[in-house]
Amino acid sequence: MRVHSFADHQVCDAPPLVTEIPVDRASAGRQLSVVTSVPRGRALFWQGEHQGHNIEVLQGVIRAVRLLENGNRQVLAFFWSGDIVRPSQASCQHFTAEAVTPCRIIKYNSAGGVCTATDPCGAHQVLKELLSLVVTIGQKNSIARVASLLLHIRRHLPSDPRRPNALQLLLPRADMADHIGTSLETVCRALAEFKARQLIELPTRKTIRFLDLKGLSRVAAGE
Repeated sequence: MRVHSFADHQVCDAPPLVTEIPVDRASAGRQLSVVTSVPRGRALFWQGEHQGHNIEVLQGVIRAVRLLENGNRQVLAFFWSGDIVRPSQASCQHFTAEAVTPCRIIKYNSAGGVCTATDPCGAHQVLKELLSLVVTIGQKNSIARVASLLLHIRRHLPSDPRRPNALQLLLPRADMADHIGTSLETVCRALAEFKARQLIELPTRKTIRFLDLKGLSRVAAGE
C-alpha cells in the first residue's frame, strides 16, 4: 500500500469503496444514488483535482484539509452527519476531503449554478467556518480555543452506548490541534486541565463526558 504524503501528494492505494444499497433521491432533484462505505483515512477527493459531485454524509465525520507547500496541513472545517460537501465552482478543488472516521455517504451530481446563502459551493462552505475560526484564533489563547472547539462540536457527537451520559469523541487530538492552530501537546494539556478542574471526564481516549458546561464556557470566553 502506498501511503499518501502531504509533501508529495501521493495517492493511497486504499481498498475500494464498498457500495451498499441504492437510494432514490429523485424527490430532491437527484438521480438514483447509492450508499457507499468509506474507510477511515480515505480521501474522497484531492486538493487540485476536478470534482463535480455533492457528497452527503449519512454517518461519520469528514475533514476539509488544505495541504501546504512545506508539507504541513491545515484542517479547515469538519462535515458531520447530515452535512453535504459541495464542490467548488472553480475548475479544481481548494481542499482535500478525508474521512476522519469510517463513513457512509451518498454521492450525486451537482446541479451547479451560482452560490447562494441556502446553496453554497464548497469554497463558501469552508469560508464560513474559517471566518469563525479566524476570530477564535485571533481573540483567544490556546486553552480557550480548545474549550471553544469542544463546545462547538458537542452537539455533533453521538452517545456512547456503553457509558451513561458520555459522548464519542470522534475527532483525533491531532485534528483538533491542526484546526485551531495549536500543537498536539497543547490540546492534550488542555484536556488534562479541564479534567482536573472537573469540567469534563475522559472515560477513554475516544469518549468524553461534559460535567460543567458553564465552567467550560467561561474558559472559552477567556475568564
